[in-house]
Amino acid sequence: MASSLPTEKLDRTNYASWSYKMHQYLLGHGYWSYVDGANDTAPDSTHKDFPAWEQSASRVLYCFASCVGEQLLSYVRDAKTPKGAWENLKKIFAASTTARKLQLRQELSNLRQRDLSVADYTSKIKDICDSLASIDVNIEESEMVQVCLGGLASKFGAFRTAVCTRENMSSFFDLQSMLLVDENHAGVSTSTHTDSKMLYTEADRLCGRGR
Repeated sequence: MASSLPTEKLDRTNYASWSYKMHQYLLGHGYWSYVDGANDTAPDSTHKDFPAWEQSASRVLYCFASCVGEQLLSYVRDAKTPKGAWENLKKIFAASTTARKLQLRQELSNLRQRDLSVADYTSKIKDICDSLASIDVNIEESEMVQVCLGGLASKFGAFRTAVCTRENMSSFFDLQSMLLVDENHAGVSTSTHTDSKMLYTEADRLCGRGR
């Protein structure tokens, strides 16, 4: 496992992305159960399974120790189990504080596209929602769609109207895809309401809804 450790080191700015990648890495290598699962508690030291558990748990702890900055190493070193190390790091970076929730909620509410590309704008929305998820605040997909539509630049006004008048609201992924289509056609479109509806219909078909 050590030969292919994640390259991203945990610091004070990247807990959301680091924890996601580490979670997936441990799942893929069959070690996540030592953090949250059947093996997250050590058997008695006299039990026949203890040596094998200790060996695997040590691999996970080594993985954590190798993927955090030096200033955070003590939080891993002081833990007796992988679960303990994970919880130590989570308490530091994902503490569910009112101030942090309010800050991220405000950022999401105030986010505007302005001169950002569709890709950059939707990525910002996703990043904020991921940060909220890391402190146990899950944003519904319908809210992500509303935030995205509400902050679109004025050049997407006709597109926004066409989407909002739909009976069934698109998923965030589909909305992103349709916006990319609209953005790509911006150079040749006359930007009339009719054109926007045509683009929407085409994007809808590409997303698999127009069959």
